[in-house]
Amino acid sequence: MAEYVLDLMECLVKAGLLLFLCKDNIILKEKYRSTGKILFFLQAVVISYWISHSAWVDRVIYRDAEGAVNNSAYSVVKLAVVVCCSFIAMDILYVGRRLAKLYLLLVFYMVLEMARLAFYSGWSLVIMGYMEHLTRQIMSKKIEPEHFMELTANLQIYSFVFFAVGCSTLIYIVLRCYRRYMNGTVEEISRQGIWFLMLTPIVGMSFDVAWRIIFYRQQGTEIDFLYERHGSMYLVVPVTAVLCLMCTIFSRKIYSELMEAEEQKSNLLFYKQQLSDMTAHVKDMEQLYDGVRGMRHDINNYVADMEQLLQMSTESGQLSEDVRKEAGQYLRSMQQAASELFLQFSTGNPVTDVILNRKGLVCAQEQITLEGDLIYPVQLAIEAFDIGILLNNALDNAIEACRRVAEGQKRFIRFRGYVKGRMFFLVVENSCDEKSVRSEHGRLRTTKPDADAHGLGMNNMRSCVEKYYGTMQYEVKENCFVLTLMMQGNERL
Repeated sequence: MAEYVLDLMECLVKAGLLLFLCKDNIILKEKYRSTGKILFFLQAVVISYWISHSAWVDRVIYRDAEGAVNNSAYSVVKLAVVVCCSFIAMDILYVGRRLAKLYLLLVFYMVLEMARLAFYSGWSLVIMGYMEHLTRQIMSKKIEPEHFMELTANLQIYSFVFFAVGCSTLIYIVLRCYRRYMNGTVEEISRQGIWFLMLTPIVGMSFDVAWRIIFYRQQGTEIDFLYERHGSMYLVVPVTAVLCLMCTIFSRKIYSELMEAEEQKSNLLFYKQQLSDMTAHVKDMEQLYDGVRGMRHDINNYVADMEQLLQMSTESGQLSEDVRKEAGQYLRSMQQAASELFLQFSTGNPVTDVILNRKGLVCAQEQITLEGDLIYPVQLAIEAFDIGILLNNALDNAIEACRRVAEGQKRFIRFRGYVKGRMFFLVVENSCDEKSVRSEHGRLRTTKPDADAHGLGMNNMRSCVEKYYGTMQYEVKENCFVLTLMMQGNERL
């Protein structure tokens, strides 16, 4: 009876450790938010306990009427059944890709098996040493046979408890170290990243399967144990198991550091692009001010020339045809100079004005129709530079998408910027080739071959909207790409 109770407690602890690994690493489906953890915990306990103690399962797996275990290789089947049942339950209860769920389960069961292998050698040596001591005691008649049987029974219980507690402690330590290097849910890891992280669990599970296959085999009335045949396995197996555990932790640590380095690289490129945008903005402002200064200088000359023409006509008493032509030419020149300073878009802020009108010139050269309306949210504490980043990147992406539209199709960009309560919305629509829009895990991917140097526009915009606790959404329908940016501002008193 005590054996069954201890086995049940071990199953409860293992199920609890599995939930500990899943916490913050994978998300329950909406309809299972309240009961999902309990259901997953119960299935892990029930399946593990049932597989271990079901006579029917033993007869099916071992193909023996008595369920006799004469080959350790059959234990692989039990392990596979437990893993498969856990995977099915996780797939039902949790959201995400199946590959990510499989990786998480492989990590747990690999840590579980490697912890057992790491403890088994030392544990078995201690048990065998104590049994030899008891045997010498009873052979020398220092203890009675009844006392020997009592000590043997107690040894079985205490050794099981010691082994279970030691393994559970080691599993907890490894999982805790593993979770230390988590940087988000497992669903956020790319497919290549999951395959990289899965290598260690696969190697560990392969080693465990090999160990189970050759651990022991019954030949007639004798049982051939691996450790008796090769004494070096007492050292090789635990060392290999510990190395697998360390590799699991360090592979996650290395991946986490790689992601941090990648994020720092993205931030560096983001700041470089911000600097580039600021430089372009300064140049545009300089051109605008140079044009204003030049216009003022030219107007002074125009006024002086017109005065001279009027004076000449006054002195002659009549306005000659040549004078009329000269006056008309001067007026047309003034009109042309003034038109060069005309702003197609006026938002109420010089930063956004310059950006929109600069993009308007680019669209005119590319024969892209650009139209829209944007009111700068003066009443919200949103920096003009951040809105400029959104406009720059959104319009650059829209222009790039319009360039890929087939000839003969309409190429257009429409934008709207408006305030609703404390929220500022920016909506940009543009024509696009729907087949060329690439998406991975809900995020757009650049279509350019140099992914490191390109594809930063969306990340830059996402960083900006998150700064103001906003969101970024997009949809593609009927060869039209619609980007919606939302930012939360603070109303100024």
